[in-house]
Amino acid sequence: MRLLQFLLFGMLLLPASLSSQTLPVGSLPDQQMRLQALLSDSSSFSVVNRPFSFSEYNAVLNNSHPDGWWNRNYAPRPLLSFGDTEAGLLPVSTLFTLNSRHPLSENNGAAWYGRGWNREFSGGFFARGSFFSLSVQPHLVIHENRDFPAPGFVLSRSGPGFFQTEEYAAEVDLPYRFGPDPFTVLDPGHSSARLFYRAMETGLSTEPLWWGPAVKYPLMMSNNAPGISHFFLGTRHPAPVPLIGHISFRWILGYPQDSDYYIGFNQKDRRFMNGANVAWNPSFIPELSLGVTRMFHVYEVDGFSLSNAALILGPVRKVRLIRLEGSDEERQERNQMISAYAHLRLPGARAEIYGEFFREDHSFDLRDFLQQPHHNSGYAIGLQKIMSGPGADFYNLNVEFTNLTTSQLQQVRPQAYFYSHSRIQQGHTNRGQVLGAAIGPGSNSQYVELQAYRERLRVGLFLQRVVNNDNFHFLKGSARLSPHREFGDFYRHRVDLNSGFSVLMVYDSLVFTGKLVWNRAYNYGRYDLADYEGSNVTNYE
Repeated sequence: MRLLQFLLFGMLLLPASLSSQTLPVGSLPDQQMRLQALLSDSSSFSVVNRPFSFSEYNAVLNNSHPDGWWNRNYAPRPLLSFGDTEAGLLPVSTLFTLNSRHPLSENNGAAWYGRGWNREFSGGFFARGSFFSLSVQPHLVIHENRDFPAPGFVLSRSGPGFFQTEEYAAEVDLPYRFGPDPFTVLDPGHSSARLFYRAMETGLSTEPLWWGPAVKYPLMMSNNAPGISHFFLGTRHPAPVPLIGHISFRWILGYPQDSDYYIGFNQKDRRFMNGANVAWNPSFIPELSLGVTRMFHVYEVDGFSLSNAALILGPVRKVRLIRLEGSDEERQERNQMISAYAHLRLPGARAEIYGEFFREDHSFDLRDFLQQPHHNSGYAIGLQKIMSGPGADFYNLNVEFTNLTTSQLQQVRPQAYFYSHSRIQQGHTNRGQVLGAAIGPGSNSQYVELQAYRERLRVGLFLQRVVNNDNFHFLKGSARLSPHREFGDFYRHRVDLNSGFSVLMVYDSLVFTGKLVWNRAYNYGRYDLADYEGSNVTNYE
Protein backbone atom coordinates (compact mmCIF):
# COMPACT_ATOMS: atom_id res chain seq x y z
CA MET A 1 0.00 0.00 0.00
CA ARG A 2 1.35 3.38 -0.99
CA LEU A 3 0.62 6.34 1.25
CA LEU A 4 0.74 9.86 -0.22
CA GLN A 5 0.05 13.18 1.33
CA PHE A 6 -3.11 14.87 0.10
CA LEU A 7 -3.63 18.54 -0.60
CA LEU A 8 -6.78 20.27 -1.82
CA PHE A 9 -7.19 24.02 -1.44
CA GLY A 10 -9.77 26.25 -3.09
CA MET A 11 -9.71 30.06 -2.98
CA LEU A 12 -12.63 32.25 -3.98
CA LEU A 13 -12.37 36.02 -4.28
CA LEU A 14 -15.93 36.82 -3.33
CA PRO A 15 -16.03 40.57 -3.36
CA ALA A 16 -23.20 42.00 -2.62
CA SER A 17 -26.80 43.19 -6.06
CA LEU A 18 -27.34 41.35 -9.00
CA SER A 19 -30.52 39.61 -10.01
CA SER A 20 -29.77 38.24 -13.46
CA GLN A 21 -26.73 35.99 -13.06
CA THR A 22 -26.94 32.42 -11.81
CA LEU A 23 -25.01 30.58 -9.11
CA PRO A 24 -22.62 27.91 -10.47
CA VAL A 25 -23.79 24.51 -9.27
CA GLY A 26 -21.52 23.41 -6.42
CA SER A 27 -20.21 26.91 -5.68
CA LEU A 28 -20.29 28.41 -2.18
CA PRO A 29 -23.45 30.49 -2.86
CA ASP A 30 -25.13 27.38 -4.30
CA GLN A 31 -24.24 25.44 -1.13
CA GLN A 32 -25.62 28.30 0.97
CA MET A 33 -28.95 28.15 -0.84
CA ARG A 34 -29.18 24.36 -0.45
CA LEU A 35 -28.60 24.82 3.30
CA GLN A 36 -31.12 27.68 3.54
CA ALA A 37 -33.80 25.28 2.33
CA LEU A 38 -33.38 23.66 5.74
CA LEU A 39 -32.78 26.76 7.85
CA SER A 40 -35.28 29.18 6.33
CA ASP A 41 -39.05 29.24 6.85
CA SER A 42 -39.46 30.79 3.40
CA SER A 43 -40.91 28.69 0.58
CA SER A 44 -40.19 31.33 -2.08
CA PHE A 45 -37.45 29.28 -3.73
CA SER A 46 -37.07 25.68 -4.86
CA VAL A 47 -34.00 23.44 -4.89
CA VAL A 48 -35.09 21.15 -7.74
CA ASN A 49 -34.27 23.31 -10.80
CA ARG A 50 -30.75 24.64 -10.48
CA PRO A 51 -28.71 26.74 -11.05
CA PHE A 52 -30.36 29.26 -8.74
CA SER A 53 -30.68 32.84 -9.91
CA PHE A 54 -29.15 35.69 -7.96
CA SER A 55 -32.63 37.18 -7.58
CA GLU A 56 -33.52 34.13 -5.46
CA TYR A 57 -30.17 34.33 -3.70
CA ASN A 58 -30.56 38.02 -2.81
CA ALA A 59 -34.11 37.46 -1.57
CA VAL A 60 -32.98 34.74 0.84
CA LEU A 61 -29.54 36.03 1.86
CA ASN A 62 -30.23 39.69 2.50
CA ASN A 63 -27.81 40.02 5.45
CA SER A 64 -30.69 40.32 7.91
CA HIS A 65 -28.93 37.63 9.97
CA PRO A 66 -25.20 38.22 9.32
CA ASP A 67 -23.90 35.83 11.97
CA GLY A 68 -22.41 32.75 10.32
CA TRP A 69 -20.94 32.55 6.83
CA TRP A 70 -23.99 30.60 5.63
CA ASN A 71 -26.10 33.78 6.08
CA ARG A 72 -23.68 36.17 4.41
CA ASN A 73 -24.41 37.49 0.91
CA TYR A 74 -21.53 36.83 -1.50
CA ALA A 75 -23.05 38.26 -4.67
CA PRO A 76 -20.29 39.97 -6.72
CA ARG A 77 -20.51 43.76 -6.80
CA PRO A 78 -20.51 45.71 -10.06
CA LEU A 79 -17.38 47.73 -10.75
CA LEU A 80 -18.65 49.81 -13.69
CA SER A 81 -22.03 51.41 -14.42
CA PHE A 82 -23.40 52.93 -17.63
CA GLY A 83 -26.98 54.05 -17.08
CA ASP A 84 -28.96 50.91 -16.29
CA THR A 85 -26.07 48.67 -17.39
CA GLU A 86 -23.38 47.52 -15.00
CA ALA A 87 -20.42 45.17 -15.17
CA GLY A 88 -17.92 43.54 -12.87
CA LEU A 89 -15.75 40.54 -12.10
CA LEU A 90 -16.99 37.09 -11.15
CA PRO A 91 -15.36 34.99 -8.40
CA VAL A 92 -11.87 33.68 -9.09
CA SER A 93 -11.10 30.17 -7.90
CA THR A 94 -8.24 27.71 -8.02
CA LEU A 95 -8.43 24.05 -7.02
CA PHE A 96 -5.82 21.28 -6.79
CA THR A 97 -6.57 17.57 -6.44
CA LEU A 98 -4.39 14.46 -6.24
CA ASN A 99 -5.27 10.80 -6.80
CA SER A 100 -2.56 8.46 -5.53
CA ARG A 101 -3.37 5.16 -7.32
CA HIS A 102 -6.27 5.33 -9.79
CA PRO A 103 -8.97 7.75 -11.05
CA LEU A 104 -11.65 8.96 -8.64
CA SER A 105 -13.79 11.71 -10.07
CA GLU A 106 -17.36 13.00 -9.81
CA ASN A 107 -19.47 16.19 -9.92
CA ASN A 108 -16.68 18.46 -11.16
CA GLY A 109 -17.85 19.75 -14.55
CA ALA A 110 -15.19 19.73 -17.25
CA ALA A 111 -12.57 18.21 -14.93
CA TRP A 112 -11.76 14.49 -14.85
CA TYR A 113 -9.66 13.45 -11.86
CA GLY A 114 -7.26 10.79 -13.12
CA ARG A 115 -4.21 9.53 -11.29
CA GLY A 116 -1.80 12.31 -10.31
CA TRP A 117 -2.32 16.04 -9.98
CA ASN A 118 -5.21 18.00 -11.44
CA ARG A 119 -5.20 21.80 -11.39
CA GLU A 120 -8.30 23.91 -12.02
CA PHE A 121 -8.83 27.63 -12.49
CA SER A 122 -11.97 29.65 -13.14
CA GLY A 123 -13.00 33.28 -13.17
CA GLY A 124 -14.52 35.83 -15.49
CA PHE A 125 -16.76 38.85 -15.80
CA PHE A 126 -20.41 39.81 -16.10
CA ALA A 127 -22.52 42.57 -17.59
CA ARG A 128 -26.20 43.19 -17.00
CA GLY A 129 -29.01 45.57 -17.88
CA SER A 130 -32.71 45.83 -17.16
CA PHE A 131 -33.60 42.92 -19.44
CA PHE A 132 -30.35 41.14 -20.30
CA SER A 133 -27.24 39.64 -18.74
CA LEU A 134 -23.94 38.21 -19.94
CA SER A 135 -21.68 35.95 -17.87
CA VAL A 136 -18.32 34.66 -19.08
CA GLN A 137 -16.76 32.24 -16.57
CA PRO A 138 -14.48 29.68 -18.29
CA HIS A 139 -13.03 26.60 -16.58
CA LEU A 140 -9.39 25.65 -17.21
CA VAL A 141 -8.24 22.16 -16.14
CA ILE A 142 -4.70 20.75 -16.38
CA HIS A 143 -4.61 16.95 -15.97
CA GLU A 144 -1.39 15.10 -15.16
CA ASN A 145 -3.13 11.82 -16.15
CA ARG A 146 -0.47 9.40 -14.93
CA ASP A 147 -0.57 5.73 -15.89
CA PHE A 148 -2.28 3.21 -13.59
CA PRO A 149 -3.01 -0.56 -13.67
CA ALA A 150 -6.09 -1.33 -15.74
CA PRO A 151 -8.73 -3.45 -14.00
CA GLY A 152 -9.55 -6.71 -15.70
CA PHE A 153 -13.05 -5.62 -16.70
CA VAL A 154 -11.92 -2.99 -19.20
CA LEU A 155 -10.61 -3.30 -22.72
CA SER A 156 -7.91 -1.38 -24.54
CA ARG A 157 -9.58 -0.51 -27.83
CA SER A 158 -7.97 2.50 -29.48
CA GLY A 159 -4.32 2.80 -28.61
CA PRO A 160 -2.31 2.87 -25.41
CA GLY A 161 -3.84 4.48 -22.39
CA PHE A 162 -7.46 4.28 -23.45
CA PHE A 163 -9.82 1.83 -21.81
CA GLN A 164 -13.52 1.27 -22.18
CA THR A 165 -15.73 -1.05 -20.20
CA GLU A 166 -16.41 -4.26 -22.07
CA GLU A 167 -20.13 -4.71 -21.58
CA TYR A 168 -21.09 -1.42 -23.22
CA ALA A 169 -17.97 -0.70 -25.25
CA ALA A 170 -20.05 0.35 -28.26
CA GLU A 171 -23.17 1.66 -26.49
CA VAL A 172 -21.94 4.44 -24.24
CA ASP A 173 -19.17 7.01 -24.45
CA LEU A 174 -17.41 6.40 -21.10
CA PRO A 175 -13.64 6.04 -21.52
CA TYR A 176 -11.90 4.68 -18.46
CA ARG A 177 -8.92 6.88 -19.16
CA PHE A 178 -8.64 9.92 -21.41
CA GLY A 179 -5.56 8.95 -23.39
CA PRO A 180 -2.00 8.08 -22.31
CA ASP A 181 -0.64 11.63 -21.88
CA PRO A 182 -1.17 14.75 -19.78
CA PHE A 183 -3.84 17.00 -21.28
CA THR A 184 -5.45 20.40 -20.76
CA VAL A 185 -9.09 21.39 -21.14
CA LEU A 186 -10.37 24.94 -21.58
CA ASP A 187 -14.15 24.79 -21.20
CA PRO A 188 -16.67 27.68 -21.43
CA GLY A 189 -17.75 26.65 -17.94
CA HIS A 190 -20.54 28.61 -16.29
CA SER A 191 -21.14 31.07 -19.15
CA SER A 192 -24.45 32.35 -20.50
CA ALA A 193 -26.25 35.14 -22.37
CA ARG A 194 -29.79 35.72 -21.08
CA LEU A 195 -32.86 37.83 -21.78
CA PHE A 196 -35.34 38.05 -18.93
CA TYR A 197 -38.60 39.70 -17.95
CA ARG A 198 -40.13 39.22 -14.51
CA ALA A 199 -40.12 35.46 -13.77
CA MET A 200 -39.25 34.34 -17.33
CA GLU A 201 -35.92 34.07 -19.10
CA THR A 202 -34.41 32.66 -22.27
CA GLY A 203 -30.95 32.51 -23.77
CA LEU A 204 -27.86 30.46 -24.58
CA SER A 205 -25.71 28.74 -21.95
CA THR A 206 -22.92 26.27 -21.31
CA GLU A 207 -23.54 25.97 -17.56
CA PRO A 208 -24.03 22.51 -15.96
CA LEU A 209 -27.57 21.89 -14.71
CA TRP A 210 -28.83 20.10 -11.58
CA TRP A 211 -32.36 18.73 -11.86
CA GLY A 212 -34.26 17.15 -9.01
CA PRO A 213 -33.92 17.16 -5.20
CA ALA A 214 -30.89 14.90 -4.69
CA VAL A 215 -27.95 16.30 -2.71
CA LYS A 216 -25.34 13.85 -4.03
CA TYR A 217 -26.56 12.11 -7.21
CA PRO A 218 -29.46 13.53 -9.25
CA LEU A 219 -30.55 10.97 -11.81
CA MET A 220 -31.18 13.09 -14.92
CA MET A 221 -28.88 16.14 -14.94
CA SER A 222 -25.90 17.01 -12.71
CA ASN A 223 -22.56 18.81 -12.87
CA ASN A 224 -20.70 15.51 -13.28
CA ALA A 225 -19.95 16.30 -16.95
CA PRO A 226 -19.09 19.52 -18.78
CA GLY A 227 -22.11 21.68 -19.39
CA ILE A 228 -23.77 21.24 -22.78
CA SER A 229 -24.01 24.18 -25.15
CA HIS A 230 -27.75 24.74 -25.17
CA PHE A 231 -30.68 27.07 -25.73
CA PHE A 232 -33.04 27.40 -22.78
CA LEU A 233 -36.44 28.78 -21.90
CA GLY A 234 -37.78 28.78 -18.37
CA THR A 235 -38.41 30.52 -15.09
CA ARG A 236 -35.81 32.40 -13.07
CA HIS A 237 -37.64 31.47 -9.88
CA PRO A 238 -40.93 29.71 -9.08
CA ALA A 239 -43.73 31.68 -10.74
CA PRO A 240 -47.04 32.12 -8.87
CA VAL A 241 -50.17 30.77 -10.56
CA PRO A 242 -53.51 31.74 -8.91
CA LEU A 243 -55.21 28.86 -7.09
CA ILE A 244 -52.52 26.46 -8.31
CA GLY A 245 -49.39 27.40 -6.41
CA HIS A 246 -45.96 27.99 -7.95
CA ILE A 247 -44.56 26.53 -11.17
CA SER A 248 -40.92 26.39 -12.25
CA PHE A 249 -39.62 24.86 -15.45
CA ARG A 250 -36.64 24.72 -17.78
CA TRP A 251 -36.68 23.53 -21.38
CA ILE A 252 -33.35 22.96 -23.08
CA LEU A 253 -32.23 22.20 -26.64
CA GLY A 254 -28.56 21.32 -26.94
CA TYR A 255 -25.77 19.38 -28.60
CA PRO A 256 -23.75 16.91 -26.49
CA GLN A 257 -20.30 16.08 -27.83
CA ASP A 258 -18.41 12.80 -28.18
CA SER A 259 -15.11 12.26 -26.40
CA ASP A 260 -12.00 11.80 -28.52
CA TYR A 261 -12.00 8.10 -27.57
CA TYR A 262 -15.50 6.97 -28.45
CA ILE A 263 -15.31 3.83 -30.63
CA GLY A 264 -18.94 2.86 -31.24
CA PHE A 265 -21.13 3.36 -34.26
CA ASN A 266 -22.34 6.80 -35.36
CA GLN A 267 -19.06 8.31 -34.17
CA LYS A 268 -19.38 11.50 -36.20
CA ASP A 269 -23.15 11.83 -36.16
CA ARG A 270 -24.48 15.02 -34.63
CA ARG A 271 -26.42 14.33 -31.45
CA PHE A 272 -29.34 16.55 -30.49
CA MET A 273 -30.66 16.63 -26.92
CA ASN A 274 -34.10 17.90 -25.95
CA GLY A 275 -35.16 17.96 -22.30
CA ALA A 276 -37.43 19.61 -19.77
CA ASN A 277 -37.77 19.85 -16.01
CA VAL A 278 -41.15 20.97 -14.59
CA ALA A 279 -41.84 21.38 -10.87
CA TRP A 280 -45.01 22.31 -8.98
CA ASN A 281 -45.36 23.67 -5.46
CA PRO A 282 -49.06 23.24 -4.55
CA SER A 283 -50.74 26.23 -2.94
CA PHE A 284 -52.13 23.97 -0.21
CA ILE A 285 -48.69 22.47 0.63
CA PRO A 286 -46.11 25.11 -0.39
CA GLU A 287 -43.28 23.13 1.23
CA LEU A 288 -43.82 20.27 -1.25
CA SER A 289 -42.22 20.15 -4.72
CA LEU A 290 -43.50 17.61 -7.24
CA GLY A 291 -41.69 17.37 -10.54
CA VAL A 292 -41.02 15.46 -13.70
CA THR A 293 -38.05 15.50 -16.07
CA ARG A 294 -37.95 14.10 -19.59
CA MET A 295 -35.01 13.84 -21.97
CA PHE A 296 -34.53 12.75 -25.58
CA HIS A 297 -31.34 12.08 -27.52
CA VAL A 298 -31.59 11.79 -31.32
CA TYR A 299 -29.20 11.87 -34.26
CA GLU A 300 -29.84 14.85 -36.51
CA VAL A 301 -30.12 13.75 -40.12
CA ASP A 302 -30.93 16.98 -41.95
CA GLY A 303 -30.05 19.55 -39.32
CA PHE A 304 -32.30 21.14 -36.71
CA SER A 305 -36.02 20.38 -36.98
CA LEU A 306 -39.04 21.49 -34.98
CA SER A 307 -40.20 17.88 -34.74
CA ASN A 308 -37.09 17.02 -32.74
CA ALA A 309 -37.67 20.04 -30.50
CA ALA A 310 -41.24 18.85 -29.82
CA LEU A 311 -40.31 15.28 -28.84
CA ILE A 312 -40.83 15.91 -25.12
CA LEU A 313 -44.51 16.61 -25.87
CA GLY A 314 -44.94 13.20 -27.52
CA PRO A 315 -46.56 10.04 -26.11
CA VAL A 316 -45.16 8.37 -23.00
CA ARG A 317 -46.57 4.93 -23.85
CA LYS A 318 -44.85 3.07 -26.69
CA VAL A 319 -48.12 1.71 -28.09
CA ARG A 320 -49.24 5.28 -28.79
CA LEU A 321 -45.88 6.07 -30.35
CA ILE A 322 -46.21 3.09 -32.70
CA ARG A 323 -49.66 4.22 -33.78
CA LEU A 324 -48.38 7.71 -34.56
CA GLU A 325 -44.96 6.96 -36.04
CA GLY A 326 -44.74 3.25 -36.82
CA SER A 327 -42.53 0.46 -35.52
CA ASP A 328 -39.04 0.79 -34.06
CA GLU A 329 -37.52 0.16 -37.48
CA GLU A 330 -39.61 2.93 -39.06
CA ARG A 331 -39.03 5.59 -36.42
CA GLN A 332 -36.09 7.94 -36.14
CA GLU A 333 -33.34 6.61 -33.87
CA ARG A 334 -33.79 8.07 -30.40
CA ASN A 335 -33.52 7.39 -26.70
CA GLN A 336 -35.98 8.64 -24.10
CA MET A 337 -35.49 8.96 -20.35
CA ILE A 338 -38.00 10.16 -17.81
CA SER A 339 -38.08 10.67 -14.04
CA ALA A 340 -40.50 11.83 -11.37
CA TYR A 341 -39.44 13.32 -8.05
CA ALA A 342 -40.76 14.74 -4.79
CA HIS A 343 -39.13 17.04 -2.23
CA LEU A 344 -40.79 17.88 1.10
CA ARG A 345 -39.45 20.55 3.44
CA LEU A 346 -40.32 20.23 7.13
CA PRO A 347 -39.56 23.74 8.46
CA GLY A 348 -40.62 23.00 12.03
CA ALA A 349 -38.20 20.09 12.18
CA ARG A 350 -35.55 21.83 10.04
CA ALA A 351 -35.47 18.77 7.83
CA GLU A 352 -36.31 17.54 4.34
CA ILE A 353 -37.05 14.22 2.68
CA TYR A 354 -36.83 13.57 -1.03
CA GLY A 355 -36.92 10.89 -3.69
CA GLU A 356 -36.63 10.41 -7.45
CA PHE A 357 -37.79 7.53 -9.68
CA PHE A 358 -36.11 7.13 -13.07
CA ARG A 359 -37.04 5.15 -16.20
CA GLU A 360 -34.65 4.58 -19.08
CA ASP A 361 -37.36 3.87 -21.68
CA HIS A 362 -41.11 3.84 -22.41
CA SER A 363 -43.55 1.33 -20.99
CA PHE A 364 -45.38 -0.39 -23.83
CA ASP A 365 -48.83 0.44 -22.45
CA LEU A 366 -50.65 1.04 -19.16
CA ARG A 367 -50.82 -2.67 -18.37
CA ASP A 368 -47.06 -2.98 -18.85
CA PHE A 369 -46.44 -0.05 -16.48
CA LEU A 370 -48.82 -1.37 -13.80
CA GLN A 371 -47.33 -4.86 -13.93
CA GLN A 372 -43.66 -3.89 -14.17
CA PRO A 373 -43.13 -0.22 -13.31
CA HIS A 374 -39.57 -1.07 -12.26
CA HIS A 375 -38.54 -2.20 -15.76
CA ASN A 376 -35.41 -0.22 -16.75
CA SER A 377 -35.79 1.81 -13.56
CA GLY A 378 -33.59 3.36 -10.90
CA TYR A 379 -34.22 5.50 -7.84
CA ALA A 380 -32.70 7.85 -5.28
CA ILE A 381 -34.04 8.58 -1.78
CA GLY A 382 -32.60 10.78 0.92
CA LEU A 383 -33.06 13.06 3.89
CA GLN A 384 -31.36 16.04 5.48
CA LYS A 385 -31.75 17.17 9.08
CA ILE A 386 -30.41 20.13 11.07
CA MET A 387 -29.52 19.16 14.64
CA SER A 388 -28.15 20.87 17.74
CA GLY A 389 -25.06 19.58 19.48
CA PRO A 390 -21.94 20.53 21.44
CA GLY A 391 -19.06 22.39 19.83
CA ALA A 392 -20.98 23.85 16.89
CA ASP A 393 -23.79 26.27 16.06
CA PHE A 394 -25.59 23.33 14.45
CA TYR A 395 -25.00 20.04 12.63
CA ASN A 396 -26.36 18.89 9.27
CA LEU A 397 -26.96 15.18 8.57
CA ASN A 398 -27.41 13.94 5.00
CA VAL A 399 -28.28 10.34 4.11
CA GLU A 400 -28.79 9.37 0.46
CA PHE A 401 -29.28 5.99 -1.23
CA THR A 402 -29.02 5.71 -5.02
CA ASN A 403 -29.69 2.60 -7.11
CA LEU A 404 -28.94 2.30 -10.84
CA THR A 405 -28.63 -1.50 -10.85
CA THR A 406 -31.28 -3.17 -12.98
CA SER A 407 -33.79 -5.44 -11.26
CA GLN A 408 -34.39 -9.20 -11.44
CA LEU A 409 -36.59 -8.61 -14.49
CA GLN A 410 -33.35 -9.17 -16.39
CA GLN A 411 -34.03 -12.89 -16.01
CA VAL A 412 -37.20 -12.71 -18.09
CA ARG A 413 -36.99 -9.45 -20.02
CA PRO A 414 -34.13 -7.42 -21.51
CA GLN A 415 -33.20 -4.26 -19.66
CA ALA A 416 -30.91 -1.48 -20.81
CA TYR A 417 -27.96 -0.13 -18.93
CA PHE A 418 -28.96 3.26 -17.62
CA TYR A 419 -27.65 6.20 -19.65
CA SER A 420 -27.01 3.90 -22.62
CA HIS A 421 -29.07 2.69 -25.55
CA SER A 422 -28.60 0.52 -28.62
CA ARG A 423 -30.01 3.25 -30.86
CA ILE A 424 -28.09 6.23 -29.44
CA GLN A 425 -24.66 4.72 -29.08
CA GLN A 426 -22.95 7.45 -27.06
CA GLY A 427 -25.58 7.33 -24.31
CA HIS A 428 -26.53 10.12 -21.91
CA THR A 429 -23.03 11.62 -21.87
CA ASN A 430 -21.12 14.72 -22.83
CA ARG A 431 -17.42 14.52 -23.78
CA GLY A 432 -17.02 11.12 -22.16
CA GLN A 433 -18.72 11.74 -18.81
CA VAL A 434 -22.22 10.85 -17.57
CA LEU A 435 -24.68 13.75 -17.46
CA GLY A 436 -26.71 12.13 -14.66
CA ALA A 437 -25.65 10.34 -11.47
CA ALA A 438 -21.86 10.19 -11.27
CA ILE A 439 -21.75 6.58 -10.05
CA GLY A 440 -22.73 5.55 -13.59
CA PRO A 441 -24.72 2.69 -15.17
CA GLY A 442 -25.36 -0.44 -13.12
CA SER A 443 -24.06 1.02 -9.85
CA ASN A 444 -25.54 1.86 -6.48
CA SER A 445 -24.45 4.03 -3.56
CA GLN A 446 -25.15 4.45 0.15
CA TYR A 447 -23.89 7.81 1.45
CA VAL A 448 -23.89 9.37 4.93
CA GLU A 449 -22.35 12.72 5.87
CA LEU A 450 -22.41 14.81 9.06
CA GLN A 451 -21.28 18.45 8.88
CA ALA A 452 -20.63 20.79 11.81
CA TYR A 453 -21.13 24.55 11.27
CA ARG A 454 -19.52 27.41 13.12
CA GLU A 455 -19.31 31.14 12.31
CA ARG A 456 -16.28 30.88 9.99
CA LEU A 457 -15.95 27.11 9.66
CA ARG A 458 -17.56 23.94 8.38
CA VAL A 459 -16.16 20.47 9.08
CA GLY A 460 -17.68 17.32 7.62
CA LEU A 461 -17.20 13.57 8.04
CA PHE A 462 -18.59 11.14 5.47
CA LEU A 463 -18.82 7.42 4.73
CA GLN A 464 -19.90 5.85 1.45
CA ARG A 465 -20.26 2.41 -0.09
CA VAL A 466 -20.39 2.25 -3.88
CA VAL A 467 -21.12 -0.95 -5.79
CA ASN A 468 -19.49 -0.37 -9.15
CA ASN A 469 -21.56 -1.64 -12.09
CA ASP A 470 -23.27 -4.66 -10.53
CA ASN A 471 -24.90 -5.36 -13.89
CA PHE A 472 -21.52 -6.45 -15.17
CA HIS A 473 -20.97 -8.72 -12.16
CA PHE A 474 -24.33 -10.43 -12.65
CA LEU A 475 -23.61 -10.84 -16.35
CA LYS A 476 -20.13 -12.36 -15.92
CA GLY A 477 -20.74 -14.21 -12.66
CA SER A 478 -24.12 -15.77 -13.40
CA ALA A 479 -24.80 -19.26 -12.08
CA ARG A 480 -25.77 -20.39 -15.59
CA LEU A 481 -22.16 -19.76 -16.66
CA SER A 482 -20.74 -21.76 -13.78
CA PRO A 483 -19.71 -25.39 -14.45
CA HIS A 484 -21.50 -26.42 -11.24
CA ARG A 485 -24.68 -24.40 -12.01
CA GLU A 486 -25.46 -24.16 -8.29
CA PHE A 487 -23.68 -20.97 -7.40
CA GLY A 488 -22.37 -18.17 -9.52
CA ASP A 489 -19.36 -16.01 -8.70
CA PHE A 490 -20.41 -14.19 -5.52
CA TYR A 491 -16.88 -13.23 -4.43
CA ARG A 492 -15.93 -10.54 -6.87
CA HIS A 493 -18.37 -7.68 -6.60
CA ARG A 494 -16.51 -4.45 -7.41
CA VAL A 495 -17.12 -2.37 -4.26
CA ASP A 496 -15.59 0.94 -3.20
CA LEU A 497 -15.56 2.06 0.41
CA ASN A 498 -14.99 5.83 0.66
CA SER A 499 -14.49 7.74 3.88
CA GLY A 500 -12.92 11.04 4.79
CA PHE A 501 -13.47 14.58 5.92
CA SER A 502 -13.92 18.04 4.42
CA VAL A 503 -13.26 21.51 5.77
CA LEU A 504 -14.32 25.00 4.72
CA MET A 505 -12.87 28.16 6.28
CA VAL A 506 -14.08 31.69 5.57
CA TYR A 507 -12.05 34.83 6.10
CA ASP A 508 -13.66 38.01 4.77
CA SER A 509 -13.82 37.55 0.96
CA LEU A 510 -11.53 34.49 0.95
CA VAL A 511 -12.83 30.95 1.20
CA PHE A 512 -10.51 27.97 1.70
CA THR A 513 -11.80 24.45 1.18
CA GLY A 514 -10.13 21.08 1.63
CA LYS A 515 -11.13 17.45 1.37
CA LEU A 516 -9.40 14.13 2.05
CA VAL A 517 -10.87 10.87 0.71
CA TRP A 518 -9.67 7.38 1.66
CA ASN A 519 -10.85 5.05 -1.10
CA ARG A 520 -10.62 1.27 -0.72
CA ALA A 521 -11.41 -0.44 -4.04
CA TYR A 522 -12.32 -4.07 -3.36
CA ASN A 523 -11.82 -6.49 -6.26
CA TYR A 524 -10.35 -3.74 -8.38
CA GLY A 525 -9.04 -6.35 -10.81
CA ARG A 526 -12.06 -8.65 -10.98
CA TYR A 527 -12.17 -11.15 -13.85
CA ASP A 528 -8.54 -10.58 -14.73
CA LEU A 529 -6.92 -13.98 -14.12
CA ALA A 530 -3.41 -12.57 -14.46
CA ASP A 531 -1.90 -10.03 -12.06
CA TYR A 532 -4.92 -8.39 -10.45
CA GLU A 533 -7.38 -11.16 -9.67
CA GLY A 534 -9.26 -10.32 -6.50
CA SER A 535 -6.92 -7.40 -5.79
CA ASN A 536 -7.85 -4.65 -3.34
CA VAL A 537 -6.39 -1.22 -3.99
CA THR A 538 -6.18 1.78 -1.65
CA ASN A 539 -6.35 5.24 -3.20
CA TYR A 540 -6.15 8.70 -1.61
CA GLU A 541 -7.77 11.77 -3.11
